[in-house]
Amino acid sequence: MRSAVLLAVLALLGCRTEEGAPRAAATPSTPVNPNPRVTLYTCDDGRQIEAGYPDSQSAVVKVAGRPYPLRSAVSGSGARYVGYGLQWWTKGEEAWLAMLKRGEAIASEQGVRCWSGEAPPVDPPPPGAPGGLPDDRAPVSETPFTPQSAQGAANVVQSFYAQLETGRGAEAARLMRGAQPPDLSRYASYHAQVGAPGPIEGAAGSLFVEVPVVVYGRLKTGQPVRESGKVVLRRTNDVAGSTREQRQWRIERIELKPVS
Repeated sequence: MRSAVLLAVLALLGCRTEEGAPRAAATPSTPVNPNPRVTLYTCDDGRQIEAGYPDSQSAVVKVAGRPYPLRSAVSGSGARYVGYGLQWWTKGEEAWLAMLKRGEAIASEQGVRCWSGEAPPVDPPPPGAPGGLPDDRAPVSETPFTPQSAQGAANVVQSFYAQLETGRGAEAARLMRGAQPPDLSRYASYHAQVGAPGPIEGAAGSLFVEVPVVVYGRLKTGQPVRESGKVVLRRTNDVAGSTREQRQWRIERIELKPVS
């Protein structure tokens, strides 16, 4: 009996030898997206969107952690992808994410702008436009101005923002009186336009002047910043007992509102 069992085992082994060694584990099939070209975008609203491009006819766009497979659609320029009520339109390093309304083949609104490379610059509102400086086309006077004049006050504002733009916050703070400069640690870029000063007005031994200003730039999170308003400066009138520092224009307060 033991001999019969042994012969049976040998016969099975012989069959395997004839058929060759046992097959190796199956190798994984070729990935569906072998080179997805995944790109990370930062958007004007602060979101980050991940987009992959498996081939020329599709894109996988991850919004709020959820991936949306989109298909290529006709576009006049760039590459446009649609699906799931979304439109993803890329042009170079920039892209726009928009919602497709019911019945729309092309989104009626451009949507939020996103970018994969260097952040695009933020432009201030043009003069005369809402939130922009006054459209004052009067020739600029080339006559010398004194530090105590209204133009001297505007010059202080120019110096203040020039120092902020170059990261010299401590120097900018010395041009303020009883106020603090903005926290530039939040900004990736920070710029300002300064307009012509208003008339000097007096009150209780002090002189005041208002200077219009437009601030624009971009936060480190990606959102563009556009603010418009005024800088109010004050100095002590030329009275007996006042110090030289008190008679200098200094920034009393800054009043800015976001520009939509």
